[in-house]
Amino acid sequence: MEALATETDDKDLERLFAEARRYPLLTSEQEKEIDGRKWDAVGELQKLMLDDEAGVEFFFQWAANCNHTALDISYFENREHHFILRRELATYMPGASHAEAVNNFCKALQRKRTTKYRLEQLADLEMPASLTVGLAILFLRQNGIALADSVADALVQWSVHWSKSERSSSATRTAEESVIPGKWSTAKVAVGRTTRQSMIAQLDLYADARDTLTMHNLRLVYSIAGRYRGKGVNYLDLVQEGTLGLIRAAEKYDYRKGFRFSTYCFNWITQAIRRHVGDTGGLIRYPTHVQEQVSKLYRIRLNEQQRTGEEPGDAALANAAGISLEKTRDLLQLRNLGISLDTPQYEDEDTTLLDTMSGGPFAASERRAETDSLQSRLLLEMETLDRAEREVVVARWGLHDGPPLSRAEIADKLSVSREWVRQLERAALAKLSRNERIQDVFSDYMTSSVD
Repeated sequence: MEALATETDDKDLERLFAEARRYPLLTSEQEKEIDGRKWDAVGELQKLMLDDEAGVEFFFQWAANCNHTALDISYFENREHHFILRRELATYMPGASHAEAVNNFCKALQRKRTTKYRLEQLADLEMPASLTVGLAILFLRQNGIALADSVADALVQWSVHWSKSERSSSATRTAEESVIPGKWSTAKVAVGRTTRQSMIAQLDLYADARDTLTMHNLRLVYSIAGRYRGKGVNYLDLVQEGTLGLIRAAEKYDYRKGFRFSTYCFNWITQAIRRHVGDTGGLIRYPTHVQEQVSKLYRIRLNEQQRTGEEPGDAALANAAGISLEKTRDLLQLRNLGISLDTPQYEDEDTTLLDTMSGGPFAASERRAETDSLQSRLLLEMETLDRAEREVVVARWGLHDGPPLSRAEIADKLSVSREWVRQLERAALAKLSRNERIQDVFSDYMTSSVD
């Protein structure tokens, strides 16, 4: 690593390595002690919330809505928040592995049970530390305490759409039966000052333990990032993405499972860096495993060419790589490939690449009033469309309050096929293109824009 630092004149990079050398690698016992502090803090956060009546109510609303409020992408202004929350709650949604445990937790919160019993039910959820912290921070935000956290940010947007549920002391009443019409209020909930202060203290302990694990393994990030230099991505960007993967590993790591943190975080760092290289290293993005297969195939072809002095044919290359001839030819065509967005995505389907792309948003304009006027006129003229056509166009081009959606996302939302969405879109656009009022308004807008 010191050799890497001497190879560059970048002062920022030199500073990174110098800073990393201040944090020596941890021993196994040190990792256990630090991670133990992290999980102790998480356990205390759960206990503090379940000791407080407001916290019990908050936990119940969250658990009940895991069953009743879908993670609809239209609920989220930032799509990244949708992906974060889907990652955190994947095992708790209906039909998932921990759905039954969520129901049991709801029942424990409905009945007059001890905190110990409720904690035992909560333990069955195997809740990740990041989700516990996100819920705790959202709970504190509702009590006027501003704390930063990406999971809490995602929970805020989702909680706006929570259904109001009422707890009952009846042992026969389940969470499903208790949901009533209306929305759950995200207004402040009354919680004791002592509880708030104790929760803040535990959050500080959690952050300190997580950051300690992170700082003492930064050199591993620099080492792994160095292996991906020369792939079209700046080295400091690789370090940044690797560090994000390291932080995620520090949040999920559990020393009680018996392996070292340095072993556990290696895959998280590598995965984060590989994904970033795949997303930004080329003009066309392919899945990470496909990129690795393509690179392996070209590497084998180069080795065979050096060994024999001749470029191997497709059949010889397939035999050397141990894959089928058809797959070999498909992989060879991926590098530097440009194709039409209207090309069928699969041979046996009509789905195109365009189906996976959103239709908007419209380009920004310096004259916002004119843009708003154009959009208002468009929405007015869209009243002439059929209801289904109007819904598709509004969702496709982001004319509603949410982000623009792809055809696949609209199809899932409307519970129809992507082909049906495509037909509705084409029919709607054909009608709008023949609308003389829209043509006149757009012509005036373009003329004024040029002037």
